[in-house]
Amino acid sequence: MSDLSLRVHPSIGFARVGNSSEYYLAPETTAGITPPGGAKVSGGLPIKRGTLDTPITSDDLRDNTGALRRQAARFRIYAYSTKKGGDSYPNGGGVEVVIGSKVGGKVVKDIVWTVHLANKKANGYRQETDLSVDQSLLSFYKDGGNPGLRNQQVGEDPHNPARIRMLTIDAGPRVVRGSAAEQVAFNRATPAAFADEHGAVHALHLYPKSYPADHFPKLSEPHGPLDTLGEMETDDEGRLIVAGGYGRAVAWAQPDGEYYGLPVFVDNDGWFDDTSDGPVDAVIVFEDGSTQTVAGAWVVTADPAFAPQTLNIVPLWDDMFDSWIRNMGLRPDVYDNGYREDFKPNFREHIHPIFRATQLQTWNTNLPSYAIDAHNAVGDISEDDDPGSTIMAGLTFVRNPKRGNAESQLGAPLMPLALGDAGQSFLSLSLTQYFFLEQWNAGKFTKGERDRLGPGERLDKVSLMNCLGGRFTPGIEFSFIIRLPDLYKDDWRTNGGGPFRIAGKPLDYRSCNPTQPFLTVGFLPLQTGQNSVEPGDICKFMAVPWQTDYNSCAIHTTEPNIDLTLYWSWPAERPVAVYRAEDVKNGKLGEQRYSVRGDGTTNPNPALMGRFQDSSHMLEKWSQIGIIIQGTAIGDGTEYSFDQFLEVESRLDEPAIKSWPMNATHQEPA
Repeated sequence: MSDLSLRVHPSIGFARVGNSSEYYLAPETTAGITPPGGAKVSGGLPIKRGTLDTPITSDDLRDNTGALRRQAARFRIYAYSTKKGGDSYPNGGGVEVVIGSKVGGKVVKDIVWTVHLANKKANGYRQETDLSVDQSLLSFYKDGGNPGLRNQQVGEDPHNPARIRMLTIDAGPRVVRGSAAEQVAFNRATPAAFADEHGAVHALHLYPKSYPADHFPKLSEPHGPLDTLGEMETDDEGRLIVAGGYGRAVAWAQPDGEYYGLPVFVDNDGWFDDTSDGPVDAVIVFEDGSTQTVAGAWVVTADPAFAPQTLNIVPLWDDMFDSWIRNMGLRPDVYDNGYREDFKPNFREHIHPIFRATQLQTWNTNLPSYAIDAHNAVGDISEDDDPGSTIMAGLTFVRNPKRGNAESQLGAPLMPLALGDAGQSFLSLSLTQYFFLEQWNAGKFTKGERDRLGPGERLDKVSLMNCLGGRFTPGIEFSFIIRLPDLYKDDWRTNGGGPFRIAGKPLDYRSCNPTQPFLTVGFLPLQTGQNSVEPGDICKFMAVPWQTDYNSCAIHTTEPNIDLTLYWSWPAERPVAVYRAEDVKNGKLGEQRYSVRGDGTTNPNPALMGRFQDSSHMLEKWSQIGIIIQGTAIGDGTEYSFDQFLEVESRLDEPAIKSWPMNATHQEPA
């Protein structure tokens, strides 16, 4: 079968925590984009468990106890022809492989999956900095340094094996067979195991698994012990399903017996959480006894999606795509030592998502009516409109990323109206997004459907389209490392795996020593090079615990502080102001409320509203936050508009917002 390659898709899949033992599946459609054919709901809704593509409704968000269901990542395998030699993107091909499929004349008997999850946050480097991501922060790593170590009280050498073992949550690898369809846990009790290149399973009874209670006899465990990173299983046809943790965070005791507090937003010493990441590998077993390995993927467990259908103006996909375009030769028809003026972006593929995301922000923020009208006018632009006759004519209101600080410090009326990366005041589109807009503005674009992606490639894109990009301070699902070429396999044209594959370190499980940590410090930007990414190396660049960063990222003054106007951090994924479904009367919206509201959230300083004043309260109440979904996906018996995106299933309450401080000068408390 030398003329066939097998690949796992999505190349990077996302699970999300919840406090329920139940789950639904990650969405496989793009947030907010309405599929052709007059569908009842726009894209971005997760999928009902046990189905291929049935979207959930509001009735599926919580279990029968009121707990928030987790989101599981589903992985599939696709077969590609390699007869033409080297790969290109998009490939456009790919046929799904399941148990019973015929591949290269052979019938698939089984699919053997190996997944390894870990969390390295406590042994990671600090992310809370005023330094810009693209320059000063990376210069630390470039010169062989780092921006400061978390938990230095445990030791100042991140490579010290004792420190690594103590501060790393390492579940070790687990194996599940598609033919067995059993659930396998990433907990302390379940033995580690891996499958070799022939699909043979090897138990690792002495693997040095590591959980907080192994090293800290006294732990504060608000929602139970952190003794698992989730589970995995397969569906009836052998597809892999990975469900992550339960949103638990635990603290250890200081020498005086007091538990560590939560004094900062991102880098809280003395804490663990149960987010994680790691490689996803598979081996196909055929009925004749032969086997074939599959180009693997990566799974990341992150925060819940409290607004799954709201598209980010700069999705995670566009940050990665931009880097691959400019640094890794992904699309020479778009960029070849510079953007090609003869390339014509497709309106539906490249332009409409930017405009639609602009429109959708209005459901997660509070804007004056004239601003809402302007955002809606952007979202209503069609491919048949003359660019010069629209509100976006000349790109007058779009912040130009090519001008750097000249525009990154200019707020309204330039868009997006959200804060930028660490060290930057305001968010800008990626350079590639802006190039597409420039071509559209000049009338150089195509119309109609032109999605040349194959089904597996589409999963790669959609998975990241539904995640946060642009503002990595440090982010929600992924941080600034998404932009770094050394994160990925650079031989993508010839290795059979195609693009967007994380350059995972080869893991020799046979060499594990029960007295030593198996994992190391792992991937470091600009230092460790190719094939150095280990389990836990993605989430270690995120906040610990994640709840404190989510809590803080409501509204802020700009950073650097150039004025006292308030703006949003992550409005698409961290809603600030919402409309409750239960307040809609005869189709008319009620007054807005903060998404995070209730006891402990008020403050005389408007810059501190819409969040818990004591971060520990977010650890208690994060699962009570409501979810924003489209009106036509709400199953309470009321007829809501297709155009309304409303909060449902909140367990928090507070009176409506009477006035909004966004464009008012913020006042220090008296």
